[in-house]
Amino acid sequence: MPTRRHWPARTAAAALLLVPTAVVRTALAYAGIALLTLLALTAALALGAAYAPHPAHRTAARRTLHLLLRLAPWYPDRP
Repeated sequence: MPTRRHWPARTAAAALLLVPTAVVRTALAYAGIALLTLLALTAALALGAAYAPHPAHRTAARRTLHLLLRLAPWYPDRP
């Protein structure tokens, strides 16, 4: 009886992503939509921070943008 080869977990996970199933395509589509939505929200907050008519609105938009950008690992944690 031949023995089965056991693949490392990361190889199995990578192989799972390469399988063109409907579930994987749907998950990748949702991930892309989420990233585009996050990008649109970031752009809207940046414009709101730059062009808001009142200082309080500019401050609120700038703080919200800062909190959103803190999710990115390369963004420095300072206002």
